Amino acid sequence: MGKFNRILGIGVASLFVFLGFWLLFSPRFNYLTKEIKVIFAVFLFLYGAFRIVRYIYKDRETDDEEE
Repeated sequence: MGKFNRILGIGVASLFVFLGFWLLFSPRFNYLTKEIKVIFAVFLFLYGAFRIVRYIYKDRETDDEEE
């Protein structure tokens, strides 16, 4: 179960980063102003990075407790 949670956590966090890139560079969102696209894309980048870093620290902490 631990390996599944690890893959799911990293996958979801990576999805947020991917959505930020997609929002910023996709022509599909041309109806939004550039400022709005940049604001939401930066939010998605930072949130995805925060989740990845938080998950890495949490994973290291559980590995230290198991030893």
